[in-house]
Amino acid sequence: MKANLQISLLILLILVCLGATGFLVIPITRKFYRWHNPYLDQELAGPTTTASQWLEIVPESPLRVERQRHMIALDLDRSIHTEQGGAGLVLPDGSIVRPQVELVGKDGKTYELNMPSLFLSNTGEILAYFSGDDLPNDKTYIKVRIRSDRPVRCNRIFWRNYNTWDTESPF
Repeated sequence: MKANLQISLLILLILVCLGATGFLVIPITRKFYRWHNPYLDQELAGPTTTASQWLEIVPESPLRVERQRHMIALDLDRSIHTEQGGAGLVLPDGSIVRPQVELVGKDGKTYELNMPSLFLSNTGEILAYFSGDDLPNDKTYIKVRIRSDRPVRCNRIFWRNYNTWDTESPF
């Protein structure tokens, strides 16, 4: 009888230790996963060229604000460079262009993404991000509109959501 009680207590102790370890390991694993995969990306278009007329893209599923930062990203052709000290794109012929990007909400209201930023990834991708301060979090967006004074070749266009703290090292 006493041996059964001791075995039961030992099993209970092991289960408590495993449970406590799980409560520690799960948040660490989640943080590590989000550090390696911080972005929620939704592909909008493959190889595309923008022009002076609005290019309208209707996503397969509506776009939603799901994290702290949200933007439309243009993965630019490698022949395009960023303007020194500016937010423009330098095309192969040396001309500078500043694309315009808008989201159209399900309610029909248009939201201009007028805050451009440029990023050169460690894999050599040139990404032009377009975001906006006044973008409501509680809306869904059913259309993306893009135009530029001159043609801009993009490898792809996508919607990106992420939290800044997920891009920081967990160590």
